Amino acid sequence: MIKKPANWDSVEAITGNYKKLPAGGYICKITHAEGVQSKTGKPMLKIAVDIASGEYEDFFLQQYMNDKARSDEAKWRCYYYQLTDGDSTGRFKGMIENIKASNPDYVWNWDEKTLVHKIFGGVFREEEYINRNGGISTSTKLIAVRPVEGIQDIEPPAKKEINSSSPANSFGTVEDIPF
Repeated sequence: MIKKPANWDSVEAITGNYKKLPAGGYICKITHAEGVQSKTGKPMLKIAVDIASGEYEDFFLQQYMNDKARSDEAKWRCYYYQLTDGDSTGRFKGMIENIKASNPDYVWNWDEKTLVHKIFGGVFREEEYINRNGGISTSTKLIAVRPVEGIQDIEPPAKKEINSSSPANSFGTVEDIPF
């Protein structure tokens, strides 16, 4: 006989019906920022992101809170990583310039903590990945930081599909990013 879990009466039932973030452009906000090192030791900026307005406002916060209600192992689901040195300096500078353009009074002072609560235009793309059961699933990932102006009018990027003729080359989790 199966034992009734202690939280059975208070836990929310998961029925498979959940809201999915469609690919496209959204006004986003930075909820956390920190300088970290990549797996190869390169300096990198890691920002936690959420949707700032519209139908999907606080989308990732709601996911986190739902996950937290079910498990203490809940993790934030939307991060953006940007290498900050070497060949990536131009991309990093472009990201900072786009954040500055979206926050006219903001002055970048090399303290990543000052990025918290800043807004920007986020470009999200649907991507396939190999799930834990070996099947193909999809998720929507932040792929670019742009200015807020005009972001909601952009054409959604094409879906990133797994090439079935080669070994799985999609990264399933943030921890699997190779750098």
